Amino acid sequence: MKRLLVKRQLALASLLLLAALPAAAADLPTLAGPAMGTTYRIRFARDLPGMTRGQVHREIELVLARLDRQLSTWREDSDASRFNRARAGEWVDAGPDLVAILSIARRVHDDTGGAFDVTVAAAEQGGSIGMQQIETREHPPALRKARGRVALDLGGIGPGYAVDCLGGRLVELGSVDHLVELGGEVRAWGSHPSGTAWRVSLRGSGEVVELSAGEALATSTARPGRSPVDPRTGRVVEVAAPSVTVRGRSCADADARAVVELLISNRAVGRPRLRE
Repeated sequence: MKRLLVKRQLALASLLLLAALPAAAADLPTLAGPAMGTTYRIRFARDLPGMTRGQVHREIELVLARLDRQLSTWREDSDASRFNRARAGEWVDAGPDLVAILSIARRVHDDTGGAFDVTVAAAEQGGSIGMQQIETREHPPALRKARGRVALDLGGIGPGYAVDCLGGRLVELGSVDHLVELGGEVRAWGSHPSGTAWRVSLRGSGEVVELSAGEALATSTARPGRSPVDPRTGRVVEVAAPSVTVRGRSCADADARAVVELLISNRAVGRPRLRE
């Protein structure tokens, strides 16, 4: 799990500026650890009924391990890596999470006129881009590419998707009120034990933000020295706004749309970087 997903949709990396630290919640049950090349932290309003914290922690690790096997581009044996190496037209068996995250990515891609594209990172290696070149099926779950040089990089949506998966699993285990943060992406379930909304503070500004039940917050940041590329035009983007924070009803959606907001807050310059 050390290097699962590096956020690379725009600047081919995004630094996360969101510190999901509930105000005045130091005494609440908390679980934390490494995940996806960063860390996660989960705050609970109360301990889960009938489970020790160690048991809950193991359930969290199982979810993260499942996502690692499917989504990681750092693991040679992951579903995403096998797809990236596959030939054009070859169906690649995949876990349901990879198919599901591509469905979300495709929806954001279509909603934004192609401003979000999980294949754009391949441009740095001279690969082909375009989500229209990826086909998925659900039964049995699999995907294939129209061109052999198409490759996935899920860093612009993977951390948010992981937050959604972790929070959903905790609901299945009996938790009603919890706050999940991974790499700066955060989503609230239920409310703080005081009955108020969960509160998080934005790193840097110190601004405190309230999150209602089900609401998510994600930040995308351009890394200095790594120029973003607009997948719609293939042109390098000049960074003016260094980071953007977006709210959403799912963390995967907010994660992806933060990437788009960062893109449109800047302007294209220079020569095309993408290749057909």
